[in-house]
Amino acid sequence: MAQASEVPDQLQSTDERILRLLDIEGVQVRLDIERRLSLPGLLTARRCQVLADRGLVRNSNWCCYEITERGRQSL
Repeated sequence: MAQASEVPDQLQSTDERILRLLDIEGVQVRLDIERRLSLPGLLTARRCQVLADRGLVRNSNWCCYEITERGRQSL
């Protein structure tokens, strides 16, 4: 069961920032996402994993992420 702090259908502000970056810039390495958005590494890794689990991004290669059509629709 999901924890109360997790709202499955709602994007966190960090999620939206990641999706917008990927939509504009294309495939990004996780470390570049961290640097470009000034995010802590653990937070970036966790949010990218959540976005991938929800089908909003695709982990196209080791730690490389790209937005999916579903991710674009959620923006």
